[in-house]
Amino acid sequence: MPLLKSWNLIKRKISSSKGSRSDQSSKKGEEKKGETCGNDDGTKSRHWKTDAQFLLAAIGSAVGLGNILRFPNLCYKYNGFGFLLPYLFAVIFIGVPVLGMECMFGQITQRSAVKAFSKIKPFLWGLGAYVTWAAFMVVSYYNVIMAWSLQYLYYSFQSPLPWGDTTESARNFFYDKVLRMQDEDGDLWTLSDGMGTVNGPLVFALFAQWLLVFFCIYNLTKTVQFVVLVTVPLPFILIAVMAIYGLTREGSTDGVMAYIDPTNNPSALFSLQAWVDAAGQIFFGLSLSVGVMICYSSHQPAESKVVRNSWIIALGNSVTSIIAGFAVFGLLGHFAHSSGVELSEVATSGYILSFETFPATFANFAGKGASQSFSVLFFLTLILLGVDSAMSLVEAVCEAFTDNSNLCRKHVPLVVLFFCTIGFLFSIIMATKSGYYVLDILDHFSSNYLMLMGGGLSAIAVGWFYPAEKLVREVKAYTGEDAFWLPFLWTYLCKYLTPAILILLFGYNFVIDCMRPYNEYPQWALVCFGWIPCLVVPTLAFAVPSLIWPNPNFLSSTESESNRTGQELANMKLPGADVEDLVDTVRSNTSVVTMESMHQEV
Repeated sequence: MPLLKSWNLIKRKISSSKGSRSDQSSKKGEEKKGETCGNDDGTKSRHWKTDAQFLLAAIGSAVGLGNILRFPNLCYKYNGFGFLLPYLFAVIFIGVPVLGMECMFGQITQRSAVKAFSKIKPFLWGLGAYVTWAAFMVVSYYNVIMAWSLQYLYYSFQSPLPWGDTTESARNFFYDKVLRMQDEDGDLWTLSDGMGTVNGPLVFALFAQWLLVFFCIYNLTKTVQFVVLVTVPLPFILIAVMAIYGLTREGSTDGVMAYIDPTNNPSALFSLQAWVDAAGQIFFGLSLSVGVMICYSSHQPAESKVVRNSWIIALGNSVTSIIAGFAVFGLLGHFAHSSGVELSEVATSGYILSFETFPATFANFAGKGASQSFSVLFFLTLILLGVDSAMSLVEAVCEAFTDNSNLCRKHVPLVVLFFCTIGFLFSIIMATKSGYYVLDILDHFSSNYLMLMGGGLSAIAVGWFYPAEKLVREVKAYTGEDAFWLPFLWTYLCKYLTPAILILLFGYNFVIDCMRPYNEYPQWALVCFGWIPCLVVPTLAFAVPSLIWPNPNFLSSTESESNRTGQELANMKLPGADVEDLVDTVRSNTSVVTMESMHQEV
């Protein structure tokens, strides 16, 4: 009966408002839409002002260091085509389905990861916390790489460039001046020597990076939607400039052929590791399984064209990666030609490619100020790309708190400041003499375990428990789009194929790493910086507690909005809402209300 009263109040509210609604009030409603939606008690969810701002932010999160650093490195590792084909399959069968799932799920639930998953089943708050933890792990080492870039940007204004014009001199500069892990005899510090002392200049650059991220996101989406207007378009322009310059230099053809020639290493196509790395690149590149896309999409109006937006984000990321690959290999081909050596002698794998080979390449550019200009251009591009991704990861973590706590919601800047401080302190361990190895281990275990498992479990949770068919119907009702063809047979991909692929890749990685220590690192280092933070901690901290504590207080503390009386629902400010909108509000807040149940109650 209380439900019937609520329904009658809603009908009376709609009837009285339809006759008195004027053009002016409709205009005001349109102005408020995109700024806030929700309650009058202060629990408001900021919306993107325009769909373009959402796309800029989402593409900025997807297009990051992975497009410039990881993607070209993996292409070189598997001789171009040996990685491009697995990458294409990964985009179709993993990237687009999971990206579409996260965008649709966030937009329909209007909540960040923890609250959104708990709406499926209360105990699934643990899965939301799991992917949020993944965001923290990634951003902790992500900002260390950005700190390297800040240091290189500073050195780029010197003439001549301090790292010399050979890969050997550039390598020594990176290890000695930037990482401070090389002794007077030229020997590198190793994990067997312990963690070593803290690198003061790197800590200062790391502090500057975290401070930059804080000022870009101190008010979460309200700040981000303006920052991305600058930080997203500019890197694309810079990448285009580097691609045009690199491809027009003498010798660039050799580099491009090493990038795309299918005859270079055809056996790579039959290597399961290439397919594993392609899946990892998709998750890292599209910011999947870290709560970012769920968080960003939760600030979209429910009627936004989510299927279209998912395609734009996925294609924007992949196209940028491919164009960046042409720019990278064109420059490498030119450098090899001008140095009179083979391409294999100047190209390296790993992050060293960007902090060794490229600096040496820029130092060889002819013309007054050309070396400094392109060096500044390159590292400024890295910083801008990295800031967008770092902002999204920080927001995914912070909204896990603001979405579930009234206190945090009222003090958003303090929440962001607190998290940035914790992230900075945690990142200092990667500013020691062994910090590079710690970063490498975290990167490997995050992309090959934390993200893959999060993606598989998320697909299972949404595909089977939401379920996928219901999500498709809701998207169709709100947007008029058919998500079934995202990219095709989406419900079957989400429920069967995509989780199966991710679980298979997870198992393969687990077997390989158990048989052979990753990069021959000491077992204690792999346990402390890999297995524990990426598997043990999320399992013990989130998975186990969610099973024995399925409905914790922090979830129920904000449930007052879901238990409002009919009069409160009638008083909600829903500009332009009709009967169906308000019925859906009741249905989503009670989880059991349907039109059929209302008729039965009557």
